[in-house]
Amino acid sequence: MSRAKEIVAAFVVLLVLVLPRTARAERDLIVPFHEGGRLVLDQLAGVRASAASGLSYAGPIGVAFQTTSAGDAQAKTTRLWLAPSADVFVTEHLSLGGIVDVSYAFGSTKASGQEVSLPGTTSITVVPRVGFYVPLGDRFGVWPRLGVGYARVEGASVQAGAPVRETFQSLLLEGDLSLVYRFDETFFLRAGPSISVSVGGRREVEGGVAGVDGSVLAVTGAMAFGVNLDP
Repeated sequence: MSRAKEIVAAFVVLLVLVLPRTARAERDLIVPFHEGGRLVLDQLAGVRASAASGLSYAGPIGVAFQTTSAGDAQAKTTRLWLAPSADVFVTEHLSLGGIVDVSYAFGSTKASGQEVSLPGTTSITVVPRVGFYVPLGDRFGVWPRLGVGYARVEGASVQAGAPVRETFQSLLLEGDLSLVYRFDETFFLRAGPSISVSVGGRREVEGGVAGVDGSVLAVTGAMAFGVNLDP
């Protein structure tokens, strides 16, 4: 089974586990999603899709294994991450929150029978955000959010037969627009696009190589389960 099919299968299992909660006749939900004081954890488990990385798992904690090949060269990478994401409705409709994403990656490359271990890399992204929830009845709603934060992304490659670490730092602008469906007062599913733009990015290569300024635009789509709590 391919990696993408495994991710979809896991997501379907989660969906099957949640849907029985709504197998009974639907009732009107008493507590609004956007009631002041509610705590929302919006990414307990889900999937993310982009042109750059394809389909991948999205969650607050995880590990991913990736193997890429080009000709006789092959690269294997293992990535571990911790990415809590939360929002609080400070008043009705208005939410404040953010995401902190910390990851560590390591791996190796093999070409012409020679294997080279890549240096471990650590990346961190911190994005505070503000949102405004618009209900479309008691079960559906639209939730746009905008954030400004910081990203420091490390990567590793092999140049002239030697491993090299690269670092990219930038101001990060992020926005997403989610359609929310509530299974009940606690559990929900959200889906929609997101856009992130790095501003004033600076790329540096280990070993004294001069840095290069640059910006990156990324468009992704996501679908994830979440919970809406009354702390």
